[in-house]
Amino acid sequence: MRKRMFAILAAGLLVVSGCTINFGSSAPKPSASWPHPPTLGQPVVLDTRVPGWETSAWLAEDMFCVRAARAGDRWVDGKKNESIFCDPAPSALDEIGPPLLPAKPLPYLVPWDPGSDEIILVGSTRGDITSVSVTMFGQTATGSVHPLPATRGRQVGAYAVWLPRSGPDRDGMKLSDITAVIGRNAAGDIVAHL
Repeated sequence: MRKRMFAILAAGLLVVSGCTINFGSSAPKPSASWPHPPTLGQPVVLDTRVPGWETSAWLAEDMFCVRAARAGDRWVDGKKNESIFCDPAPSALDEIGPPLLPAKPLPYLVPWDPGSDEIILVGSTRGDITSVSVTMFGQTATGSVHPLPATRGRQVGAYAVWLPRSGPDRDGMKLSDITAVIGRNAAGDIVAHL
C-alpha cells in the first residue's frame, strides 16, 4: 500500500512538472486488451468534474480498477491521456452480505486539475449503499454510489469524492488523514461506516 501511494504521488508530481508519458493520437484507446479488463460489462463512469476527463471503475476478477482518461475526442498528442490503477479488491466484495465499506477510499492524482487544490478519492461498497460521505482535514464530501457489474448475485458499487490535497500544516496526505467514511441508503439512513 505504501509503495502504491508513493507511485501515485510520484506520477502526480511528474504530471505537475510537465513530464508526461506520450500516448499520442496513434496510441490505441483502451479496449478489452487493457491490463485487467472488466470481468463483466463495461467500466462505470464515476466522475466527470474535470472538463474533458472521465474517472471510471470496474471489477476484474479479484482486482478493483480505476481509470482516469481523456473523454471522447479529447485525446491529445504529446500528453498523458489515461492512467489505470488496479489493486486487489477487498475480499468482502466477493461475498454477499450486509452493507459494508470494505476500506477507505484511495487518492488518485489524475485527472489533474491545475486550478484545484483538491484530489479525487475512489472507494468501493458492498450491499445497499447509495451515497458515501468522506471526511478528511476537517472537510466532508459526499459521492453517489454507482453499481458495478458483478457476478453471483453480488451487489458491488464504487464512488468518487473530491477533498483537499493537504491540511493546514502539511503538504500531502496519508490514509490516516481520512477520519470518517459513512455509507447511507436511499432513505438517508447510515448503514455502514469506518
